[in-house]
Amino acid sequence: MASKRSDDKFGKSVTESSTTVLGYPRSDKILILVGMPLVGVVLGLLLPILARQITDLSKLPLRTVVEFVASVEETWQVLAFMAGGFALGLVFAFVALSESMTVTLTDSRIEAAHDQWGEVAVDRAQVSAVFMDGKQLVVLGHDSRQLVRGTHAAPAQRLAAAFRARGYPWQDSDPYADLFKKWSPESGALRPEVNAVLAARKEALKHKSGYDVRELTRAAEELGYTVRDKGTEQFWRPLVQS
Repeated sequence: MASKRSDDKFGKSVTESSTTVLGYPRSDKILILVGMPLVGVVLGLLLPILARQITDLSKLPLRTVVEFVASVEETWQVLAFMAGGFALGLVFAFVALSESMTVTLTDSRIEAAHDQWGEVAVDRAQVSAVFMDGKQLVVLGHDSRQLVRGTHAAPAQRLAAAFRARGYPWQDSDPYADLFKKWSPESGALRPEVNAVLAARKEALKHKSGYDVRELTRAAEELGYTVRDKGTEQFWRPLVQS
């Protein structure tokens, strides 16, 4: 007998009693896909008007650009600006949607997928804790290393309900949060090889290289430490056997 399928509140399809797919909430997805292009259209319409209001200012940054925008008066020019705004809004919408990973749950497995770093699969037996760290969903293994970490758009309470319904050990916060320390290469708290990995990782953060950040996080974990970020600052802790 085929499994019954239905649309869930996360905006994805769910196969009842077999699979739960946690994606972007449907309401947020519609808001982004419709709202951002509309904002772009409105800006395309209003920018020439606003530019004409400020061209007489004595100190005006990017005066040449402002004067060009202010010169847009013909109907076809305004329509072109509006079309450009729509296109940019659509691009930003798809970029925003791509920043959130999709998680597929069964009673025995977690599969996480993200446009930037591909897919990760984790068996239920490997998981010691699942929680939200800010806007990031984190899955820890029994040695407290991060098996999954990535931004997820769904509210924490919805994710908690989905993971708990499948029997996963959801935590309201990071059980090892108190162990994290801010990284400073001058502190002498870490071995030189660990500092070298974290120094390279900081450069990867500055250049927003998600792939390199993930690979260097794994390198740090192979040396016995895991890392999380606040902005461009790194915080480290030793791995702990649960």
